[in-house]
This record gives sequence, C-alpha cells and structure tokens, in this order.
Amino acid sequence: MKKILLSLLCITFFSGCSTIHFDKGDQVNTNQTSQLWHHNFAYSLYEGSSVIDLQKECVNAPWASVKTELTFINGLASGAVNMLGPIWYPKTVEVSCK
Repeated sequence: MKKILLSLLCITFFSGCSTIHFDKGDQVNTNQTSQLWHHNFAYSLYEGSSVIDLQKECVNAPWASVKTELTFINGLASGAVNMLGPIWYPKTVEVSCK
C-alpha cells in the first residue's frame, strides 16, 4: 500500500506540465474562448480525438490564438489510468476567437 501511495505521489510531483501557444497576428481582446480535451492513446502515437475545426469553434469569426496545454488535471487523470499501461494521454486545447 505504501509503495502505491509513494508511486502516486512521485507521479504527481514529478509530472511536468507543458503549454504551446499558436497566436495569429497581434494580440487583441478575444470575444469567445472555448476549452476542449484532446485525447491521444498508446504513448500519444494514436490520435483519438478528431482535428479541431477552428471555423466551427469560432463561428463566423477569425481565430486569435490556440493553446495546447498539459495541465495538472490532465496529468492526474492520465496518471491514474496509465498505472495499468500506456493507454491515455489527454491535453486541454483552448481556442480564442476575435
């Protein structure tokens, strides 16, 4: 039991978070922001979610930025599932529209 708790603590403590920004043009005030989870499987070799359609997300407005992020919650969720094996790797994608 102690080994499992220690393993969970180490996974949580040593897991890294990462962020990638894709900005289009100058920074402006955004009117609409949506957050989605994007799912990858098997060491992130297989993409489980469909490609995010920026025109669909921004509905008649140009996109301003896209942020792909591995958050603490994503890491915690994948860490709980991946104790059985390398199964699921979620990331949070935030789309901002002008």
